[in-house]
Amino acid sequence: MSVAPPRKKSRAVFWIAAVVIGSIILATALLANDMRNLRALDDRYHLNLFPKPEQHAAVPTAPAQEPQPSHAATPPAAAPKTSAPASSSVRVKPATVTAKPFVKKRSHLLDEPIDALLSAFVRSWRISGQTLCADLQKFGLSVGEWRQSELGAGTSECSYAVQKGAYGDPKAASFFIIARGKPSGEIDAIRIKVIMPDNDDGKAVAGTFVDTVVLLLNETHWLDFQAALETIGKLQDVTLQAFGAKLAFFKEFQSNNNFNLQLELRRTSPEQLRTAIVFDKARWTLPSPPSTN
Repeated sequence: MSVAPPRKKSRAVFWIAAVVIGSIILATALLANDMRNLRALDDRYHLNLFPKPEQHAAVPTAPAQEPQPSHAATPPAAAPKTSAPASSSVRVKPATVTAKPFVKKRSHLLDEPIDALLSAFVRSWRISGQTLCADLQKFGLSVGEWRQSELGAGTSECSYAVQKGAYGDPKAASFFIIARGKPSGEIDAIRIKVIMPDNDDGKAVAGTFVDTVVLLLNETHWLDFQAALETIGKLQDVTLQAFGAKLAFFKEFQSNNNFNLQLELRRTSPEQLRTAIVFDKARWTLPSPPSTN
């Protein structure tokens, strides 16, 4: 019968080894390059680990006094002559500094963050335009495939529209959805516009609209935006914005039956814009790895 070794002892050995290895790595990082990182840490937090060399002030030497001329003896009949006072001016030779300034190299690892280089977390679509269009097609909305938009070669989209009732009839109901983004499949925005009058066609469109919104929020995996479902179900205006993404549902001012829903990437702050630029695949010089989907 085999006896399993005690787990407590093995865990203790593991943590002791981890602490020893971590200490060796930290000591190597601090003491490398003539203790450059340790000196930078000392300067930043004023630890005074390295005593600074004392600076001795240059003591000026006393100036040599000029010799005074000796006075000759005067004849007895002549009045004695007074000697001229010594000059009171002092000449000091300035001290010359020959020591070169000490230029200390320091690591930028502990520098204060620069505001112009700060970034922020931003959201991106967890689903491609091709997959979203296929899912909407399976859901029953004939949006077609992800194709080039009429706006130009740099934009792709898929869309679907249905009209219940004659155009211009105030009791007519309609549903329109469009997903738009880049040819590579990155989605920029999804927009839905519905007209839901108080009749059977309006109720049918309302059911399609609510089901589509639930599908979209599940596809994006932005779970915090699902908090707007209850408000949208009551046909009340709501706007949610987080991490560079925005959800907005609002009623058009010209009619109480017209509503709009917008799901889009909205990067407004400089930090969000910098992060979006870094992860923009169109700016990468190397091809991205193939998708695993």
